[in-house]
Amino acid sequence: MILAIVQARYTSSRLPGKVLKPLLGRPMLEMQLERLRRSTLIDKIVIATSTDSSDNGIEDFCRKADIECFRGSLDDVLDRFFQAAKLFNPDHVVRITGDCPLIDPQLIDRMLSQYLTGHYDYFSNATEPTYPDGLDTEIFRFSALQKAWENADLPSEREHVTPYLHNHPEYFSLYSFKNDEDLSYMRWTVDEPEDFEFISKIYETLYPSNPRFSTDDVMQYLRDNSEVPAINQRFQRNEGYQKSLLADKKVELLKRLNIEKSLEMQRRAKDRIPGLSQLLSKRPDLYSYGVWPGYFSRAKGVEVWDLDGNRYIDMSIGGIGANVLGYADPDVDQAVREAINSGTSSSLNCPEEVELADLLCEIHPWAEKVRYARTGGEAMAVAVRIARAFTGRDKIAFCGYHGWHDWYLAANLGTENALGEHLLSGLEPAGVPKALAGTAFPFRYNRLGELEQILDVNKGEIAAIVMEPIRNEFPNPGFPEGVRRLASETGAVLITDEISAAFRMNTGGAHLVLGMEPDMAVFSKALGNGYPMAAIIGKSTVMEAAQKSFISSTNWTERIGPAAALATIKKHRQYDVGKHLMKIGQMIQEGWKNLFTKHGLSGHIGGIPPMSHFTFDHEKALVLKALFVQAMLEKGFLATTGFYAMFAHQEEHVKAYLDAVDQILPLLNEALGSSHPERFLVGQPAVSGFKRLN
Repeated sequence: MILAIVQARYTSSRLPGKVLKPLLGRPMLEMQLERLRRSTLIDKIVIATSTDSSDNGIEDFCRKADIECFRGSLDDVLDRFFQAAKLFNPDHVVRITGDCPLIDPQLIDRMLSQYLTGHYDYFSNATEPTYPDGLDTEIFRFSALQKAWENADLPSEREHVTPYLHNHPEYFSLYSFKNDEDLSYMRWTVDEPEDFEFISKIYETLYPSNPRFSTDDVMQYLRDNSEVPAINQRFQRNEGYQKSLLADKKVELLKRLNIEKSLEMQRRAKDRIPGLSQLLSKRPDLYSYGVWPGYFSRAKGVEVWDLDGNRYIDMSIGGIGANVLGYADPDVDQAVREAINSGTSSSLNCPEEVELADLLCEIHPWAEKVRYARTGGEAMAVAVRIARAFTGRDKIAFCGYHGWHDWYLAANLGTENALGEHLLSGLEPAGVPKALAGTAFPFRYNRLGELEQILDVNKGEIAAIVMEPIRNEFPNPGFPEGVRRLASETGAVLITDEISAAFRMNTGGAHLVLGMEPDMAVFSKALGNGYPMAAIIGKSTVMEAAQKSFISSTNWTERIGPAAALATIKKHRQYDVGKHLMKIGQMIQEGWKNLFTKHGLSGHIGGIPPMSHFTFDHEKALVLKALFVQAMLEKGFLATTGFYAMFAHQEEHVKAYLDAVDQILPLLNEALGSSHPERFLVGQPAVSGFKRLN
């Protein structure tokens, strides 16, 4: 028995409802079946559609047309096809897709005749196409179909039924049936509106006078009407199959990446932790959700191991800048172990906090007193509270990014996106008291006039001028001095936020390199090399105001943080770590610049060398970022568009990293050259700014 199975679905991303669209007042599928029934060798025809409710109309059509209809899996088309065939126990199967209304019954019979005399397992005119797209016919033994159903596992093999057969010539006897003339450039299938327009013109011209018109009749019509083939000539053959081949590559890449345990942990985290992570900068969707490992089992030096045991060289965010020496630095860890062995907390204070205060004031001679916290955001809140207590004023002028607390997010109350140019856009002030509106005013780096305007409009009301000493660019001549002058003239406390910048270019705050003298400075991140520690240092007159306000927390008195900070600072100073970080960062920036030029990619490179970053100059920059992340993971690197240098980074790490970048940039160019670069992604495009994680 020879069974013909016609695959037909109502939904189509490019042309919904195409199989039932009317040709001369009748469904296109009906016209195709009319032609198919003229085959003299096919014993039975069945329509195979899905169980999805969108295909109910196809079942109704089959009932009215008195033709068998089988409904099966929506996504696993191979299973749908096999189950449909199994019902009729055929010897041989002919596969036809329901978007080919010019299918040629005479061609099918010629192919069947040769197939039946040749003892083939698979016989097709589609694997090496020489006929117009739309005359595709595949013939195979039911036993071969069953073997494919049992063994196929790639997306393309499940979605397109026969790839497993022609992908395995070692198992099956294959034959490619070819035309005398190569007509594969012609497009007679229906996937796009233009395809349907093309088919309609043929039917409207040929069918009324000759319902049994042949392929030769179509060819003559097209020769006589040369403008008709141009209607749909721009579309590529087998675009759907090409998408499936990309899906195969994604499956294969995921197997190579081997991150199933890591992804499972992310799925668990989404159920339990709002936003998945405690830190926005560690959310996988900022890199490529579905690819970025997200969780680590251990870390040492510049090496990180994920939950699946994969080892990476970390050339990315370096613990968001916290691990300035490298992960699990032996000297810092030893100091922490000694602190643990001595007891980390008690009813009394630890002496290390006094020793650390002395060291911080020695490094920063303008400072006289110190208070502690354990995180950068809370330390900034402490500093702002002290400044308000000292001045008796409420309002803050600021430049840069300063954390998540109410005083900072108040800038976005009643505004569209005041914080948008200060590292993160889209920071919703939900939960911030509306009464704080009008208490925080941003000004941009190197824009002294903006600060002057804020101070002029709010005369005598600004408690503090808060700014990062440096992030993406060095200050213009006179800018730091101008800010200092305005603070002194208006009685505002000048606070430098050193949470990101400190210990990158020198041992201590970046303001020392830039010749700035603030009234207060705030440190965290690198201060403890990954152990929670933050310090607020300042002039005695300002810092004493802390005693006028209630600023107190139990865990600010534990021993681990100060012990880690002391060990970090001492090692940092001993080895002149800032000089090393500048050198490594400069090598990275120079490498990016050379490779972007070599591969013809347009982008922007910025940041101080130890905190470097680049951006792709393209409308789909976030797709390219995710593709960069994905490709570098496969090379064994945690890498994104930013780079925090660590003391553990050596020149050999930089060379290996840049060699890998050199190898993967052609992939980005290939993606850009396609119409849909996102199809190259296994995960999702990166996101920017602050967005809800669904």
